[in-house]
Amino acid sequence: MNLDIFLQKSSNIFAENRLLKFVVVVIGIAVVINTAGLFMALNSQRVILVPPTINSKISVSGDKASDEYLKEFTRYILNLALTYNPVNARSQFSELLAVYDPAEFQSSRKELYELADKIENTKAASAFYIHSIINNAEKRRLEVTGTKKTYMVDQKAEDVQKVYLIEYRFENGKFILVRLYEKPALGENKGA
Repeated sequence: MNLDIFLQKSSNIFAENRLLKFVVVVIGIAVVINTAGLFMALNSQRVILVPPTINSKISVSGDKASDEYLKEFTRYILNLALTYNPVNARSQFSELLAVYDPAEFQSSRKELYELADKIENTKAASAFYIHSIINNAEKRRLEVTGTKKTYMVDQKAEDVQKVYLIEYRFENGKFILVRLYEKPALGENKGA
């Protein structure tokens, strides 16, 4: 680049240098603006999933998810945790552990595998039928009401209505199960 607007060669070099500095500053500002726009776009990015068994759109965006997504994940988790037989209990519990919070993994694994041992020894089976799912987005908790049917050696042992609570969080758009437990009845002690 050669600027010849001044009579002295040194003045032309200084003018050229100022012009190049200005161009570098403009490019730097453009990069900063582009980077800020990129971060904003990544935070507001939504992924819309439409699996074959879902009739409505479900989406996850950052640390939030649509109610349809939470309901489907609730059905998935409760099916793994509460609908089992001696043959599939251990494999279902292993699959359930994949969505647990790493901080709760060890204690949950111990509980689930002890339950799997009891199921295999007593030849128990269980089925849980969901009646309603209520999402409390502020507390990140799902309250699920349903009927749990338990069978021992092919005979019905229990048929009761139960309420389960699922505490969850999202990490980079991934659903993380923090805690799954039965809601204590009004008269029971809340020691869980």
